[in-house]
Amino acid sequence: MNVFHGLTQDTVSELESHPVLKIEPSKTVREALEILQETGRGCVLVCEGDELQGIFTERDVLMRVYGEKQNLDQPVTNLMTSHPTTIRSDESIASVVKKMRNGGYRHIPVVDHGGRPVSIVSVKHIVQYFVDHYPEAVYNLPPDPDAMSSSREGA
Repeated sequence: MNVFHGLTQDTVSELESHPVLKIEPSKTVREALEILQETGRGCVLVCEGDELQGIFTERDVLMRVYGEKQNLDQPVTNLMTSHPTTIRSDESIASVVKKMRNGGYRHIPVVDHGGRPVSIVSVKHIVQYFVDHYPEAVYNLPPDPDAMSSSREGA
């Protein structure tokens, strides 16, 4: 199967993904940072019960917390990305890659048909999909596909 066909036919359900890591909206930025550090994860979903309200990512930490010297004891809702783009497990991997690329996302929540978060897909999972399903294409790529040698290699 070629890469294009695989990306359009395979679904999000075939990707490895992280279980949902959730915090309540009343939690502070400090508490969210502690959870990210303890778990080694790149994001946490902000949920009121089963309702997804936002996502707080490592990029938010760099750009909104550290970059703007924010108070760590304020509610995480002040610095999260509200109403994040989501995907469903029956969507094609191609559509997920497109959403991630167009939105500049590194993490995207997977929700069920009721809109409840069930997992998180990251860029790492997409790369792992390529490595697992198309190892020859991945491992045989030159470091810079546009680079051309000016002289012949070898003897």
